[in-house]
Amino acid sequence: MSQPTSADPRSEPLPPADGPALPMPSWPQGVDLPEDLTQIVERWQRAERDLQAQTLLLRTVLDESPDLILLKDHEGNFLLCNRPMAQFYGTTPEAMVGKHDGDFGCPTEMAEAFRRNVQEIMRHGRTEVVLEESRDAGSGESRWFRSIKKPFAGPDGRMRILVIAHDITDVQRAQLRLEASERRLQYALEARGDGVWDWDIASGRLTLSHRWCQMFGYAPDELTGTLGDFLRCLDEQTRPEVDAALAACLEGDGRWEHEHAMCSKDGRQLWVLDRGQVVERDGQGRPLRMVGAISDISEQKRTRELIWQQANHDSLTGLPNRNRLYDRLHEEMVATDRSGLPLAMLMLDIDGFKEVNDSLGHAWGDALLQEAAGRLRGCVREGDTVARLGGDEFVLLLGAVTDARAVPRIAQDVLTAIKRPFQLGDDQVYVTASVGITQYPQDAADLDSLLRGADQAMYAAKRQGRNRFDHFTPALERQAQERARTLADLRQALKVGQFELHFQPIVDLRSGEVRKAEALLRWRHPTRGMVSPAEFIPLAESSGLIHALGDWVFREATRLVAGWRQTVHAQFQVAVNVSPLQFQNPDLDLEAWLAHLRQLGLDGSAVVVEITEGLLMEAGPEVTRHLLHLRDAGVQVALDDFGTGYSSLSYLNKLDIDYIKIDRSFVCNLQADSPELALCEGITVMAHKLGLRVVAEGVETEEQLRLLKSAGCDHAQGYLISRPVPAEAFDRLAAPVAELSVIA
Repeated sequence: MSQPTSADPRSEPLPPADGPALPMPSWPQGVDLPEDLTQIVERWQRAERDLQAQTLLLRTVLDESPDLILLKDHEGNFLLCNRPMAQFYGTTPEAMVGKHDGDFGCPTEMAEAFRRNVQEIMRHGRTEVVLEESRDAGSGESRWFRSIKKPFAGPDGRMRILVIAHDITDVQRAQLRLEASERRLQYALEARGDGVWDWDIASGRLTLSHRWCQMFGYAPDELTGTLGDFLRCLDEQTRPEVDAALAACLEGDGRWEHEHAMCSKDGRQLWVLDRGQVVERDGQGRPLRMVGAISDISEQKRTRELIWQQANHDSLTGLPNRNRLYDRLHEEMVATDRSGLPLAMLMLDIDGFKEVNDSLGHAWGDALLQEAAGRLRGCVREGDTVARLGGDEFVLLLGAVTDARAVPRIAQDVLTAIKRPFQLGDDQVYVTASVGITQYPQDAADLDSLLRGADQAMYAAKRQGRNRFDHFTPALERQAQERARTLADLRQALKVGQFELHFQPIVDLRSGEVRKAEALLRWRHPTRGMVSPAEFIPLAESSGLIHALGDWVFREATRLVAGWRQTVHAQFQVAVNVSPLQFQNPDLDLEAWLAHLRQLGLDGSAVVVEITEGLLMEAGPEVTRHLLHLRDAGVQVALDDFGTGYSSLSYLNKLDIDYIKIDRSFVCNLQADSPELALCEGITVMAHKLGLRVVAEGVETEEQLRLLKSAGCDHAQGYLISRPVPAEAFDRLAAPVAELSVIA
């Protein structure tokens, strides 16, 4: 390759910045120059000095530049370079002139690539900006440059290339590290099933991983590589929510995490967890690039929804349960506080449901509840709530009540709906409902008070005859408070000895003797006097105190019988009422009762246990076991209030009943030729054929006593014979009842 010569000043390189001054022309001594020639020489010398200054300035500028600057000919040889360029190759600017990259340790392959690149640029005659890798002669490490290569024709007409190379090694290394990190992240995410995405926000370009495409059933070549790929898979119903959340992310800290529905190519809906982060911003902080990953959480979503459904809805009816009702009630109360429109709560209990359950079985009872739930939903507006609290108890929550007349109208609709017959298999069943109504904020200031008020109103409706609705009133609240005080007193009564037993004689209609009596529990309150059993027995049963009370009654009654067997009759017998709850309790310790009898020197014949027809119908394993245990010990069993329940006669033999007691409702209207007499006669004949004895309750006149005796009844008790009396007054009643002429 030919090198530039000093004969062609246009091709000479710039002298070094620290080189010697340009030589000045000399003239022979003693020769005087013409005046005009002297002026020309002076002008030429000034021009030379200016050129030298400009040359030195240009050299200084080139050497002070942080970029690598060089001039190459069409063969890629160096014509000029600045000091940073020379330092990169470990030499001086002067030493590089006329040489090429391969002369300074650049690998041959790399040097040839540089030469070909120069020739390519010259051939096309266009400026190029390229990313190049070269090797530092000093350290031997590769460095990266962003090079601007501009071809131009020099003064001699020859093509040259000006190269300005900006060192971007640190930026490139950071970029490579970022790309490597992103690849590792992508590999990690795709290994766990996530789809990776990279969004160029300004251009809308969206790069999606293979896993992302697979999740939605697309091949990569089916997608456009734009944001439209994401939008076409986004569920239209969730689009506004996603748009708003994404806008908030870009305007905020750039962190993105959102659950939403998307659709696959074949139309399947997928729930996804989409997560990402803005990773690049412009000088004004505006987001330029965002990367992230998407996870298919459809199965987790279904599992969460199932768990939520089970936690908040009744499994039998599908209605909201107590937990969900409390949430909805809180929401409606907040809405009421904002709007000023009251809300109403209707609490209802199905009257007679227990009897249906007992007579037809739990399966048909469940069917009735399911049908009732559907009827109740039909009584309210779409936005109202119908919930099942448990058992046969439901709640209707009516929000934003604009017309006060609507509440009682809906309550009446509920009564009418429940009163319609239920077809349960081959049976047509009739039940009713008792409904309690309370409103917020008129009747209550908080959630618990609202529920309590509705419950109080519902039980008031039950007490008033059922199949009706009642509104909460302050009077109901006072009654509830009174019941609470009574219950508190009841808990102390047994401890301090306020209970006592009264006994009502039972006369043998054949002999006129009193060999039996029914023990009746009485509560002598220190300030209220005698409290009616109708008031405190339900409280004792609902609170669980009935178990301790029942145990005390049995022990106290049998203690007194032990004495009366000595003073009244050797076979004297006492009847003790036992609550159904006691028999349904698996922990009822009958053996302790029998051990108590033995300690008193009594056998089982000293006691008759009175049970109700309802208990007979609920004769599950525990009840049957307890009754058979008593039978084996010789304790007799009487069926109280016979004729008022739903019992089947087959139960009488199945559970070895010894007595049936005709309910007072049949006796109080007993007259000759009356239907009640026919019923009493029929019951007596039936009982005798089954080997049972009959006791008539509620006898108040001698005519009733005479008719019962003529009907074959075995025993009678009632006010005609004696009211219940304390134990100490019972002895005088034990003599034969000779004054009753009908018996004599």
